Order: sequence, then structure tokens, then C-alpha cells
Amino acid sequence: MFNKRRRKKYQTKKDVEFLLPKLTETIVELDLSTNVFEPEAMEEICSKICKMKNLQIIRLDAIFSTLKRQDMLKCLSLICNALIDKRLIELDLSNNALSCEFPEEFYNLIKNLRTLKFLKIRNGGIGLKGGNLLGEMIEHLINLEYLDIAQNRFFSFPEKLSNGLLKLNNLSILKLEYNTIEKDSLELFLEKLKNKPIEFLDITDNILSVKGCKYLGELFNSWNLKELRMGDCLARNEGIIEFLKYANKKYVPLNLPGGFDNEIDFTLDISYNEWDQECMDDLVNFCEKYKIKQINISGNFYDDDEPITNVCDKYGGQVILEEDDESIEGFSGLETITEMVKNL
Repeated sequence: MFNKRRRKKYQTKKDVEFLLPKLTETIVELDLSTNVFEPEAMEEICSKICKMKNLQIIRLDAIFSTLKRQDMLKCLSLICNALIDKRLIELDLSNNALSCEFPEEFYNLIKNLRTLKFLKIRNGGIGLKGGNLLGEMIEHLINLEYLDIAQNRFFSFPEKLSNGLLKLNNLSILKLEYNTIEKDSLELFLEKLKNKPIEFLDITDNILSVKGCKYLGELFNSWNLKELRMGDCLARNEGIIEFLKYANKKYVPLNLPGGFDNEIDFTLDISYNEWDQECMDDLVNFCEKYKIKQINISGNFYDDDEPITNVCDKYGGQVILEEDDESIEGFSGLETITEMVKNL
């Protein structure tokens, strides 16, 4: 219906007239991403969305990206009003330069989406102020399982966002990468997060303190963490050693005769963290003990990768030595969200 590759801009009612008959009341999933809608065109689209009683998934990635600020706010208000009575499961508002000035309609929508499981507001430029405002809204999303708020220029972890996140008892996938969060406020958040059953966590390109690394080790130790991406976080030797010290306390049950190997389904990214050969023995022991599925160690200062590649080869694990390695897996949480949506 809407072709992402064409990236068309719809300005007037006439521009969308031919599309309106296709926007039927029975639609369950609607993807408008990368097409841009001026207010007049958006008003027509929203008049049809209002009647979609079965709508569960709506993707709006980059649909406001080239609009003037005033037009963007008007279109956002229109779409929020059209969605207010929907039982949405997934909402994607990524790449829309939302900034921190949210219209009232946006507050009303987010706070009332009690059925929402997947929320993406990636690269919205919401910053510290917007992060705090978002925190006040998302605490109401009691069924939220997946949250992507990467690339939002927080610089310091928004306190109200932290409080809101910690109230989400079903949250299992959290993407916070590329926010350049300084170490002290990130440390405070991670200390509390270690008590939550997170399965996928990406904090790439933020700044980790040694204590922050400790809390990540405790998170691995306490819960069923399946993927941790902490690349480019300036962890250095002290941080990596501290992480491994606490992660290594995870209990591994003994195998019964004839039983299966107790492997940990875990992916770890510690690339570009300025650690050197001093960490290698601890990393080898960690991988050998838990049979780590994949570990990315690219961009660091070690001299010899043979000890870790040898031990991982023995049980079929992968060691990533170069960032452009074709065997690097994408963020597994994306596969998880796809499977979860299919099973709805």
C-alpha cells in the first residue's frame, strides 16, 4: 500500500485519495514508514485510522522527518487522536525529530496504551528533558516488553525515565545505545536494573564506571540475560575484570550421567573498550565455564586472541575479532519481537 522504497511525500487530500479505499476497517497492521505526510494529507489518513477497530500494529518511522516543526506537531496530534481508542500492541515513532515538546495528545495516547508491548522511539532527539517526560508516561504501560529509546542524546540518564522503567515488570528488552550517558547516572540506573528480569540489554556507546560493570555482572548472575551489548563504553581493564568477577558467580548445575551439557545461551559484546591482554585469562575462563554463544572483542588492545578462539572453537562458540565480520549476529531482541508479534 505505502511503498517504503519510494519514500513519497503526500501533501494534499488529492494526493491520498486513491489510497483511502485501501485503508479498510479490518486492517490489523499499518506501516506508513519513510513516507511523509503534510497535515492536510494526514488528516485524511487519520479519518480512516479512526475506523480501524482491529488495528494492533502501527509503524510511523520517519513520517515526520522533513516537516516543519509546527506541521510535525499537528500531524503527531492528529495521529495520536486517531489511535487513542485502539488496543495497540506495537507502536514505532522512530526517526521523527520529536524533540522534547510533546503535544498533549501524545501524553494522552502513551499513558492510555495499556495493551502496548513494543514501543520504539529511536533517534527522536528527545534529550534529557524529553526523557524525563517520557518516563512519566511509560510507567503506565504495564504490559510493555520491548523498549527502544536509542540515539536520543540523553547525555545524563533522565531520573524520571529511570523511575518509569523500573516500574515496568514485564520489560525484557531494553535498547539504550548511542545516548552518550555519563557514568554516574548510568551507574545509578544499572544498580536498580540488576533486580529486573532483563533478557536483552544494549548500552553501546555510553560510559560505564567500574561499579556499573559490577552491576552488569550481577545482572548476568541473577537473571536469564541472553544478550548484553556494552561495546564502546570505556570500561577498560578494570571494568571488564569487575564484570567478569561478578558474572562468574552464576550457578551452573552439575550434569547428571547421560544428561545434556548446561550451556548458557548468551551473546556478549565488549568491543572497543580499551582493554588489553590482562583481561584475556578471565575472559577465557568465563567463556569456557558458560559456553558463551558469541563474544565480540574487536577494537581492543590484546596481543593474542588464540586462547579465547581455541576454547570457543571447542564447543562451537563464535569470537568476533573484526567489526565487519560477516558472522556478527544482529541484535537478537529484534528476532524475539518478530516471533512475539507472529504469535499474537
